Amino acid sequence: MKYRQYNPKDNDVRKNYHLMISGIAPRPIALVGSNDGNGSSNLAPYSFFNGFGANPPIVGFSPTLSGKTGLPKDTLLNIQKTKEFTISVVTSSLVEQTSLASCEFDSNIDEFLKAGFTKHQSKVISVPGVKESPFIMECKLHKILELGKKPGSGNLILGEILYFHIDDSIFEDKDIINPFKIDQIGRSGGAWYTENKKALFRLDKPIGNGIGFDSIPIDFLNSTLTGNQLAKLASISIIPTINTEVLVSNNINKVIQAISDCVNNSQIEKAWQIILNWKNK
Repeated sequence: MKYRQYNPKDNDVRKNYHLMISGIAPRPIALVGSNDGNGSSNLAPYSFFNGFGANPPIVGFSPTLSGKTGLPKDTLLNIQKTKEFTISVVTSSLVEQTSLASCEFDSNIDEFLKAGFTKHQSKVISVPGVKESPFIMECKLHKILELGKKPGSGNLILGEILYFHIDDSIFEDKDIINPFKIDQIGRSGGAWYTENKKALFRLDKPIGNGIGFDSIPIDFLNSTLTGNQLAKLASISIIPTINTEVLVSNNINKVIQAISDCVNNSQIEKAWQIILNWKNK
């Protein structure tokens, strides 16, 4: 690869921001509900968002200071005051409304109303969630980490989940959520989003510890096999016993192609038999 190199200190805030949101993607979107303590609700989406532990269950998101004025926005001010908020997961059916909620309305404007969302009453806090979302979390403030005091600086808000509200229809078995049914949206760079349901693929972790790349013979490590293909070969827990009845070509290029075909068809045992018999020739 030929890399372009950037020193963030040589860039303006806008360039660093766009490099980050384009490279760190797709990101889940938190539709954060808050209130000002006087009955006025606020709703805003954040894609600098994720989970940070399960005991206690902690989620975090980062509202930035205004890139123009350096002043805090309503969500940060509200949570600093009330110490509570909701996070509703954004799905494909909510993406246009979520985009509308991202507009910079005045602090006295209710984004639930502007974006056409219904308020879902929380069980233990005063802030509502978004009823149209299949996955809502009620949170109390754990900590706010100021990440700078300049325009565009982040404020990492960490919250403990006090209650989950999850649509029964998205479960597939007991407490397992079906990823196709929840259908979250991911945020990418610029105006781009990712529809997770269309991008899903399954990848099971190795059972036990994989043998690793260093167990693959050098002829194949330095071949045209891709990193992903080699990783599949390296993910088995033990190299199989050789079956000498397996016939292999005398041409290394044909052998590598045969291994590639086997790996692409998840025939890892067969691929290893080809490798072992090549070594045994």
